[in-house]
Amino acid sequence: MTHSVDATALARRSLEIFDEHQTALNRRTDRMFAALMGLQWLGALLTAWVLSPRTWAGTSSEVHPHVWAAGGLGFVVASLPVTLSLLRPGGTSTRFSIGVAQALMSGLLIHITDGRIETHFHIFGSLAFLAVYRDVRVLLVYSGVVVVDHLARGLFWPQSVFGTDLVSIWRPLEHAGWVLFENVFLILTCLSGRKDLRELASRQARLELSQAQLQTKVVEPLMDSARELTEAMLSLTITTEDQRRMLSRQAQALSETQVTATEIQRTSEETSRRAEAILASTTQAGDAGSTAQSMIGKSMLGLEGIRAQAAELSGQLEELGSRARRLTAIAATVKDLADQSNMVALNAAIEAARSGEMGRGFAVVASEMRRLARQSQKATSEVRVILDDTMKSINAVMTASKRGSERMALDLETVRASGESLQGLTAMMESSTDSVRRISAAVGQQSAGVSQLFGAVNDLSAMMTETLGRLDAATSATSALRTVTDRVQNVIQTYQPDSHRPS
Repeated sequence: MTHSVDATALARRSLEIFDEHQTALNRRTDRMFAALMGLQWLGALLTAWVLSPRTWAGTSSEVHPHVWAAGGLGFVVASLPVTLSLLRPGGTSTRFSIGVAQALMSGLLIHITDGRIETHFHIFGSLAFLAVYRDVRVLLVYSGVVVVDHLARGLFWPQSVFGTDLVSIWRPLEHAGWVLFENVFLILTCLSGRKDLRELASRQARLELSQAQLQTKVVEPLMDSARELTEAMLSLTITTEDQRRMLSRQAQALSETQVTATEIQRTSEETSRRAEAILASTTQAGDAGSTAQSMIGKSMLGLEGIRAQAAELSGQLEELGSRARRLTAIAATVKDLADQSNMVALNAAIEAARSGEMGRGFAVVASEMRRLARQSQKATSEVRVILDDTMKSINAVMTASKRGSERMALDLETVRASGESLQGLTAMMESSTDSVRRISAAVGQQSAGVSQLFGAVNDLSAMMTETLGRLDAATSATSALRTVTDRVQNVIQTYQPDSHRPS
């Protein structure tokens, strides 16, 4: 991708970078010459102490005046550039003072060594060191001071600079020529170095401006998108965890519902079996009542059927309880009627005995009525036993389903006439049989409904388990996506430009 860079901004930034690098180079070189000045001063003292007494005054070992000159002049020459290097590193005046002081230090060392040619190499070495500044002005200042020093001492004190009393203008010019010769190459090197530094600064400025554009146009929007994606992932994670906790609570409640539905299904099946048994017993009781009615119909024409009025079922279990209680009441009534019939038959037998031979036929009828009444009592007792068991089953169903059925209200009409008891018993037996059939059908429907409920609960439980699994998968995917987002942010941050400035 190619980015266009503003030329004015590029030139301004290139100049800033060049100045920063040049200033950093000047600071480092100033500190280097500060240390070098101290070493040269110590070297001048040592040279004056050891060498000057022999070069200037034979083999005398006393302290030579040059020792004091080296100590005093060397300190004065070195103190100013060292002070400026520490207080104003990188300043133009600091570089110029170092150049002048270095030239004076070269002259001092040459003087202490009585103008030895070897010491003149200090000048060429100093030029090489000063070229580190890449400042042509420093080289020219140093070279100018050296040339003036050589010309002045060469004309007025040649022993100090060349080690001879012979005065000649050509020798200082020769040395100046060699200094100029080295300066040509050093100046070219400095100019080339500054050119390279400018090109490097231009490339760095172009890179910084390109990175700034990349930061503005690509990295920052990408970072914002990654940040928004991270926030969305965090919100999604929180929402998923909340949904998982809620679904876990629902799954627990559904599990409890499943257990309850299983218990209701089991109790409903048990109730259905009990209802079928009640229906069979009621049918037998109805048959017995029909037989009794046909046997005593001729003698009890005035009997009327007993009419019972019952409220409709308010619920499947409520209807079952109501019918069962009704049958219990009927069984009790039948027993009472059977007792009354037994008493009537007994009275009839007594009257027949009083009538003698003429009442014998009536006595036979009374005896048969007593036998039938006892059978009715027995059948009624069996029905009451079955009804008692039915009531227990109904209570179990009401307890297990927790829905409950209101206790069956007992509002039965009393039987009006004792002569109509058997006929009413038969009618009520038939009605009870129909009721038991309806109860059995209702229980069957309830059992089917409970089975459907149980199946629905199982399906819902399976769906809940599958949903929890999907939520876990979504949570894992969210975590993986957050990890990828974090990695993307780290990668983006590695391409953010850093502002590294030279020190």
